[in-house]
Amino acid sequence: MTITEIAQEAGVSIATVSRFLNNGPVKEETRKKLEQVIRRINYVPESLTKKLISSPSQITTIAIISHSMTNPYTTEFAEEVANTYNSRNIVCYTVYCIDNDTEYRYLMDLIAHKVNGIIMHDPDMGEGKFEFYSRIAQRIPFVIIHSSQGDLECNSITVNQEKGMRDAMAYLTGLGHRRIAYICGSYGYSFKLKERIWKEELEKLGITPPEQDCVKADNVDYEEGMDTAREAVLKYLKEGNRPTAIFTANDIIAMGTISALKEMGLSVPNDVSLMSHDNTLLARSLDLTCVDMKIRSVGIASVDLMDYAIKGSDTTPRHISFTPSIIERSSCKSITKQ
Repeated sequence: MTITEIAQEAGVSIATVSRFLNNGPVKEETRKKLEQVIRRINYVPESLTKKLISSPSQITTIAIISHSMTNPYTTEFAEEVANTYNSRNIVCYTVYCIDNDTEYRYLMDLIAHKVNGIIMHDPDMGEGKFEFYSRIAQRIPFVIIHSSQGDLECNSITVNQEKGMRDAMAYLTGLGHRRIAYICGSYGYSFKLKERIWKEELEKLGITPPEQDCVKADNVDYEEGMDTAREAVLKYLKEGNRPTAIFTANDIIAMGTISALKEMGLSVPNDVSLMSHDNTLLARSLDLTCVDMKIRSVGIASVDLMDYAIKGSDTTPRHISFTPSIIERSSCKSITKQ
């Protein structure tokens, strides 16, 4: 539809439509009428249509693929990337995949539609995934943000979670805590990594942590993880376990843990110190001491790495590693060493 047809449909002049489309002065009543017409007919300006058809190389489109949109760890990352691209007038899509099959289908579809680049955020790095992502990177500019060990033949960003966990344990033991419970997901590389370090750091102090002090819950990377974590921690506490400190593998788990503690009549930090991992808006709103995963910085770095992948003459993959830090808030307190 042309602006002439829009003018006829709305009962106004062509000049009025032109002013409206160019953000010029138009009466409020006329503006509302034109908005209704344009929404109804899904109008796309001819200038944009010509640009899409004649100069596709000038339209840059980036896609972010994630496996959770209810985890603030993902949403804060995606927001940072999308805002950066939006400031450059670059189209940025965010795609949510429920499983590996969906991920594969979206990847193939995005490649077929010739997006300029794909940013993969924290995927499940199961067997065979390293080779698969390396093959994807040979076909399209590709940046992956991951926590698994392994050699990826594509541009990648990691955060040193091993150091972050060792620093977290040093922080809690430095406050005098010796019985520290660890709450995590049922499976996943980063959860297992933290569990190993939790045990190692306590063993260095001559402490063998009881098996029940490692509490596992399902689906903790999603909103429902607040409920599954609450149920798992509640069961653990009702069995008579009383750690002086709890470390949760992400902020969603921390939310569920706080609910369980409240239900048992326990407060943070007076009865139990609580420390979390990620430092999303959940941790900030609850004033939790946290391992900061540098989410915003990783988002900015992923855009820079994508620029390199798209524009750089050197095709050698680059790998960036961030060092996490401890953000100290009010959820932990010092106790007399046991």
